[in-house]
Amino acid sequence: MADSPCFTITKPVRQEVRIKRSVFIGSLEATVDRNAAEAYVDRIRSEYADASHNCFAYRLDRDNFRYYDDGEPSSTAGKPILAMLDKYQVVQATLVVTRYFGGTKLGVGGLIQAYGRCAEETLQHAALQRLIHYHSLEISYPYNLTRQFQYLVDKLDVDLQKSAFGTDVTSIVRVPEERLDQFKKELNRTGNGRFHITIVDH
Repeated sequence: MADSPCFTITKPVRQEVRIKRSVFIGSLEATVDRNAAEAYVDRIRSEYADASHNCFAYRLDRDNFRYYDDGEPSSTAGKPILAMLDKYQVVQATLVVTRYFGGTKLGVGGLIQAYGRCAEETLQHAALQRLIHYHSLEISYPYNLTRQFQYLVDKLDVDLQKSAFGTDVTSIVRVPEERLDQFKKELNRTGNGRFHITIVDH
């Protein structure tokens, strides 16, 4: 996942699937951190308080995720939900699959398929947007390089946030991760080392 593009969702999704008289309802929402993810799960639990199960998974980034079976046999619900988030490379999102038991037991394999199917159909109805990682840079340079600096900012679609004017110009920019190396190389080439670059990510 670290070397692949990741996506997040642009708006909440709700999708219902009926399997052998059980009703499965997928609820998907963008959640940027663990607190938001847990709060969303609590909200769905309250909305479907009469359901048999509210199983969920969320992935925030490569290393931060959680899944929960909510009373279903171990690894039959939360894990297949997480697997679908990973299949579609979706991060910063929480997917809850609610089940209303219809009287027919599905068995371990059937549960895995059912939760996975509902999760996948929910994701298939989502509007996905590529998640772009940015780095913040502080760049100091003499006034006579202002035009060249602005040219590179426009050329590489860099976000110029603000500039301060003292003895030199000091600008703060946000650079998409995929263009960071190119931007630094072009600054060094254009300015012959007169652009002083500091990464200020926290």
